[in-house]
Amino acid sequence: MQRSRFVVLLVLMAMVLTGCVTGSDQGRTKAEGTVFGAAVGGLAGYLIGDGKGAAIGAAAGAGLGYLAGREVAKRKAQYATQEDFLDAEIARTAEYNQTMRVYNEESRQEIAGLQHEAETLRRAYDAGTEKQETLLARQEEVRKRLAESRQLEEDLEEELAIQTAIIQQEKRDLPADDPRIAKLEKEVRELQANITALSKGSTQLAQIDERLSV
Repeated sequence: MQRSRFVVLLVLMAMVLTGCVTGSDQGRTKAEGTVFGAAVGGLAGYLIGDGKGAAIGAAAGAGLGYLAGREVAKRKAQYATQEDFLDAEIARTAEYNQTMRVYNEESRQEIAGLQHEAETLRRAYDAGTEKQETLLARQEEVRKRLAESRQLEEDLEEELAIQTAIIQQEKRDLPADDPRIAKLEKEVRELQANITALSKGSTQLAQIDERLSV
């Protein structure tokens, strides 16, 4: 019950702050992005920890939300019409998804091979037939691969926040059944799925790293 009340408070806070936003379209976009980020970040912090975690999460989310809002305003300024802007964002997100489909499939196969190799090396080391240096060298390669995966995940999360902000803003100005919004929402859902798959790969790489520890 306490958690439910906190979620309601976050939603109400976002509604009140959004109602207070005035000024130019660019200023509105930045402010609304901050509000959205604070609400989402606060909720994430609360679900992870306690009230202190929520405060930290809200601060981090507000920062991400502001950056997302600023990027939305920057991108919109490059197009003469709302339609051109949305078409460009649909194409951008579709390109991310096409790249990530290939990347995640290749990563899945690579990680499967690494898991097998790590198990083989670990058994050999435990049996005294493999040197420690061999495991450590392979572990270093895995850690570099893990750092790459986590950085990509972070970059995609930022793009997801931007696209989410775009959808929220443009929905207010367009009909509920606007086909461009529907297309962008579809691409954003796929982007979220690709991020989830990427995150799963990162978790597996971290497990391989642990398995190679000596």
